[in-house]
Parts: sequence; structure tokens; C-alpha cells
Amino acid sequence: MIARGERGGGPSVEAALLATLMGLLIGFVIAVGRLVAAESACDQAARAAARIASIERDAAQAQVQGQMAAESAVASQGLTLAQLAVTIDTSQLSRPLGEPGVVRADVACQVRWSDLAVPGAPGFHDLEASFTSPIDQFRERQR
Repeated sequence: MIARGERGGGPSVEAALLATLMGLLIGFVIAVGRLVAAESACDQAARAAARIASIERDAAQAQVQGQMAAESAVASQGLTLAQLAVTIDTSQLSRPLGEPGVVRADVACQVRWSDLAVPGAPGFHDLEASFTSPIDQFRERQR
């Protein structure tokens, strides 16, 4: 039986519950912010890789420059990803002058969530982005 003036819980129990809930909420907000930033960086990396690769004159150089552009785009966002995979399709660079073509860049990013200490959050979250950039039909190309 509880005596008059006593309650089942005290301010310290309420404060502990509130602190736990606030900690989880802050962790969730940070995770969502990191996800949005990573989605933006992944998309920007795909766009940069395709655009830079589409202005190169040969496929080998387009691959190298596209990869570097994607890495630079992610680094400029100040984001550290667990993994960044860039695939650039430069097969249409070999088309003859006057014939339209495109360069496609596919970027896969892996965002680390395990360091956020949010219960139930997966260790990593995978993101993908693609972008296609037209090749100048009349620009000289090497074969």
C-alpha cells in the first residue's frame, strides 16, 4: 500500500525515461540526416561522372576521369562512405561522328549506420544512382 503523499515513480525515473527517448530521437534525426546527405552525394557523383566521361575523347580516359569525378563529388560533400562503386558505360563513345550517343554512370554508395548507436538500425544502408549524359555528336573521338 502506498502511503499518502508518495507516488509510484519519482522525478528521477521520469528524467531517465525522457533522457533515453531524447537520445533515441537525436540518433534517429542524425541517421535521417546522414541518409539524405548520402543520397544527395550519390546522385551528384553519378551526374559528375557521366558529364565528365561524356566530354572525353576515348573510353579509357573517360573511365578514369569519370571515376575521379565521382570520388571528388562525394569528397566535396564531406561524407565518408563505407563503399563507393562507380560503373561507367562508355561503349557509345566508339560510334562514328554525327551519330548520337550517351555515357551512363551508375554509382552505388554504402552509408555506415552502425556508429550511430541507434537500436535496430542496420550496419549499412545501400544507395544507388544513375545518370546519362549525351555525347557531342560532332566532337572528334579516338578509337
